[in-house]
Amino acid sequence: MNGMARPLGWIAFALTATLTGCAQWTNPVIDGIPVRRVPEEYLGVSRDNYKPVPLDLLRQKPSDSYRLEQGDILGVYIEQILGDRATPIPYRMPEQANLPPAIGYPIPVQEGGVILLPSVDPIDVRGKTLMETQALIRDAYTKTRQIIAPPDRLRMSVTLMQPRTYQVLVVREDSGNPGAAVGGQSGSFGSVVINNLGSRASNGYSLTLSAYENDVLNALSRTGGLPGEGGKAEVVIQRNTRPTDLASPATARSGFLRIPLRLRPGEPWNFSQDDIILKNGDIVYVEARDNEYFYTAGLIGVGQYPLPRDTDLDVIEAISMVRGPLLNGGFSQTGFGGNFQQSGLGLTNPSFATVLRKLPNDRQINIRVDINRAFRDPRERIRMLPGDLLVMQQAPADAFVNYFNGVFQYNILSTFIRQADAVGTAAIRGPQ
Repeated sequence: MNGMARPLGWIAFALTATLTGCAQWTNPVIDGIPVRRVPEEYLGVSRDNYKPVPLDLLRQKPSDSYRLEQGDILGVYIEQILGDRATPIPYRMPEQANLPPAIGYPIPVQEGGVILLPSVDPIDVRGKTLMETQALIRDAYTKTRQIIAPPDRLRMSVTLMQPRTYQVLVVREDSGNPGAAVGGQSGSFGSVVINNLGSRASNGYSLTLSAYENDVLNALSRTGGLPGEGGKAEVVIQRNTRPTDLASPATARSGFLRIPLRLRPGEPWNFSQDDIILKNGDIVYVEARDNEYFYTAGLIGVGQYPLPRDTDLDVIEAISMVRGPLLNGGFSQTGFGGNFQQSGLGLTNPSFATVLRKLPNDRQINIRVDINRAFRDPRERIRMLPGDLLVMQQAPADAFVNYFNGVFQYNILSTFIRQADAVGTAAIRGPQ
């Protein structure tokens, strides 16, 4: 009878060990598909593959010479027509530092690109340079009408008094830091980390852009630069469309243009030079990006954390970002508090993680990740996608070892000396 009592006692002890309330034994997501067996379509698209578009694509190509259009104001002096020798020639210092002083009387370029001068027909100067415009004026007075003869006696000057400008509105919703995380005190069990949505703000700007500066790059650079993490990596341009055109859905859609700011290598850009040039009344809109989070549970603690916009975040980086337990004996700075000293043999490192990923049609897939394997094999480091729930627990074997270590207290003291042998003492205390 005594021979059977001892095996039964060990069986009872083992059953007691499994009924300790350890969360690993009741983990509802313990059954999952190993990450290396997950179909490619469930792994998501890598954000690291997207690269910024060259900035010169967002700017007008520099012009060798200034071309006149409606809205320009010329400084024109024509002796005996606009001014005479007895009157000092008027001049004006331009407001822009990159323009020389303007000489003559102000002559605006009218609608249709024509200028009106005394005694001659309207002169079309659209797309002409200053030198070409001066030649047209000279011909109008000396050849077409022959008002001034001979031509070599005509004293005249044509300069640019004020370049044309364009009024543009810029609306940006990328201000602030949408990824700021707030929550309970670090290291307290049960603390909840949520996203601070109140830090996001919208700003509007009214810009006056000179000719050859009326493009997307100038509009962005004067209002804060390229969209930050809070905005989408694209720019929406709404053209100055008439209200009657907005009544038709087809016409209304044609008034909107999306310019991507990040593309995959080799992917052609779907916009042209004319698309990035802004006109009077155009609106440049930087839209706030959709809130993208991943969630945590288990040994990491309950939390909600933002995903980066332009880079991938794998499972190891996600655990590190939320200050979860990685190769430190199971201590988490978000899920549990306490000291960092371990008695006895210490605790094992948690190596069991499950990613709960939403699928279309209200489905879900449980993806199992071996943390120890993930440190050695990059293919095990699955990237986090919006809406993922990351649950970290101990593997069953690790949970049993930790329980055994907690029940049996070890105090080992060894003294090693520089001899061929070592002297040590050990004491083991079991449960009482």
